[in-house]
Amino acid sequence: MKNEYNTVLRTACDDNDKQAGLRIRCMNPYQSKDNSVNLNQKNDGRQTRRSFLTQAAASAAAIGVTGEHLQNQATGQDTERDSDTRPVCIFAKQLQLMPWKEVAAFCRDIEVDGIEATIRRGGQVNPADAIEKLPELCETMSQTDSRVVIMTTDIVSPQSPNATAVLRTGALCGVKYYRMAYYRYDMDKPILPQLEGFAKQAQELAALNHDLGITGLYQNHAGNHYLGAPLWDLHQMLSEIPASDIGIAYDVRHATVEGNLSWPIDLAFIRDRIAAVYVKDYKAVNGKIQNVPLGEGDVSDKLFKTLRQQPPPGPVSLHMEYISHTDPSLLTASVDAYRRDRKVLKELLGV
Repeated sequence: MKNEYNTVLRTACDDNDKQAGLRIRCMNPYQSKDNSVNLNQKNDGRQTRRSFLTQAAASAAAIGVTGEHLQNQATGQDTERDSDTRPVCIFAKQLQLMPWKEVAAFCRDIEVDGIEATIRRGGQVNPADAIEKLPELCETMSQTDSRVVIMTTDIVSPQSPNATAVLRTGALCGVKYYRMAYYRYDMDKPILPQLEGFAKQAQELAALNHDLGITGLYQNHAGNHYLGAPLWDLHQMLSEIPASDIGIAYDVRHATVEGNLSWPIDLAFIRDRIAAVYVKDYKAVNGKIQNVPLGEGDVSDKLFKTLRQQPPPGPVSLHMEYISHTDPSLLTASVDAYRRDRKVLKELLGV
């Protein structure tokens, strides 16, 4: 059964790879006829998923998947983003050295819904192996009633290596969200023209996401060259893209590093674009930023209170960055840290 499933996935992805560029050029609802992108132009049309569902239904018939399940995915009856639930997951970077079965058992033990899996170079699944390995990861997680809630990827455009294979396979496996890689500014060039170019890439990627029924997440990240660090540019880049196609993964740590006292303004500005919340903490020590256990740093209690009282839709992903993920001898310490931070997350956000 597994071999048949992987064969169907590989055929669908190979066919899609050949047609992806043509489809995006012809059907991108965010792009004008002259191939330019207007950030101020209102999008009044959305491409349906009919073509994807037709192909997926034919593929599913060969392996016994019911049409009802596919229809539920199309109508939103199977998706967190169309419900009031907020699945809680843990970012699996610090657990990459742990066998998948142990990761699944750990998720059940600390009462989270699953993981933010690393489907990128050096991660739990190499993107080139996604068609074969990603279904295996999802199946392993399901053995403890856990799942892959979010995929962390290297994808920034439909032309990113293995982008279609990763996203289509993830969607067919029931994954609803994936995190994009970052756009980076060249500080020797004007910012606004670069922002226009990144917006075009994002809009092309949004069209692919919409076709596949998966939501891209762009995480705000602190730093002097990341698009999204000041948040206003991320809002502008996504201004004509529905959050169900690409939304913001609002990272409380990075938002506070950049926003400091102005985080309430930033949060209010981008609130309707938020599709997930990322939780971790930091402390400024002698002018340097250090990652610390959740609740022991400089992320404001008022910020956590705001997110608890007015929760954005979508997943909550717990990140733990204060222990190295590359040293096998620290794996036990990472597990203990996640267990501790999970308890604090319940206290702070009630999830």
